[in-house]
Order: sequence, then structure tokens, then C-alpha cells
Amino acid sequence: MTRSVLHLYADVGVEDEVLHTYGTVMRVGTDPSPNPFSEVVQGDARNPPVSGRFDLAVAHPPCQRFSRQTRNEDRERHPDYIDEARRVCREYAEHYIIENVPQAPLRDPVTLTGGMFGIPIHYPRAFETSFPVPEPDRSPRFQPECGPLSEQGEKGKAWVGTNEGWRLAKGYGHDWPARGLKRHAVPSPYLRRLLYHWLAAVESGTRSEQQSLGAYPAATDGGVRQ
Repeated sequence: MTRSVLHLYADVGVEDEVLHTYGTVMRVGTDPSPNPFSEVVQGDARNPPVSGRFDLAVAHPPCQRFSRQTRNEDRERHPDYIDEARRVCREYAEHYIIENVPQAPLRDPVTLTGGMFGIPIHYPRAFETSFPVPEPDRSPRFQPECGPLSEQGEKGKAWVGTNEGWRLAKGYGHDWPARGLKRHAVPSPYLRRLLYHWLAAVESGTRSEQQSLGAYPAATDGGVRQ
């Protein structure tokens, strides 16, 4: 059975390298660049120019509003697209994954870090999913003492290191652009963990508790998992 994946807010689409092993990938971005793993559609992810229904939607709405790197006085200048991303995902797909920074107002998110997978970057990311995902055991932050990413823990050096080092750390093989790879790409082990539980949910017909909400009100509690 060939499954279909809708990839939203993804101009570069590094994650397509993993997603295409689970099905055909259609990627929507405002200024998308081609890659060997997906079909590209230029457009607004809030109103994607696509038709039909997909098995899975994966969305990366902009995180600047919630990022710790954004100054408080500048936050209101950045839009909050999370509710829009959730609406589109539900409209076009049977299941979905919405990725953002841990501070974002996602619903009952699971937060993954590099230490949970033994990779030499911290890179905390939160994921709201339409299917249940148990949170892995929390592990100490892995700070390598040598190697191409050994400076990761030093202040102001979050994105140091060669592309090769980042490809190895995040689990990708394609020669991706540096910024898309370092700053925005979800590490492959995170994605594969989520996709494993997606397939388990498909086979068992289960959905997460938040999917049973009737009116789907906007999330306002910061998305803290209890």
C-alpha cells in the first residue's frame, strides 16, 4: 500500500528524506526548492493548492513568536500560525504531526531532545500529534568533548560545525543547505520515532485524546504535557 504525506511550511524539506520512505510526499512552501524526495507545490500552507486527502500531514509553522531567541518586544510582530496549521492538517489528512519549539502553544505535545537518542546535539522540539506518542525517558544532555560539534554547549555557538557533522548528528545523507539543515530540520531519529507511532495508530485505529475534543478551541495553556 502506498501512503501519501502532505508536508507543509517546508521550503527546503530536509525531512522529505525520511518521509519519502513511508510514502509519496507533496511539499508546500512559499519559496520551495526542489529535492529528490518530494513533489513541490508553491503556495501558502494556510490554504494549500492541493486536492484530495492524505494519510499524514507534517507541518512546521513559523516558530519566531515563541522562540527564546526572539526578544519579548518583537514577539507580536511574528504571526501565530499554529491553529491554522492544525485546521489545515485536519482538513487534508487522516493524521498529522505539528512541530515547533517547546514554548509554543501545542496541545498535549511530546518533547524530544538529542539526549534521548544519543546524538551530539540538544535541539529540543515539541510535537503535537493526532495519535498517541509516549514520551521517552529523559536523558542528560549529551555534550561531546571532541568531534565536529564539540562546541555546541558554548554560549553563542549553537549552530557551529560543518554540514557533514550536522548531517551525521541529525541522521541525513543528502547534501542539504546549511541553514535548512542546522536550524530547521527535525532530526531523523525524532521523526522516525513519531512515524513508528503513526503507523501503530493506523493499524490499531487509535487517536490521541485531544482528537476527541468537539469544538477544538484554540490552545492557550502553552501546551504543557501533564
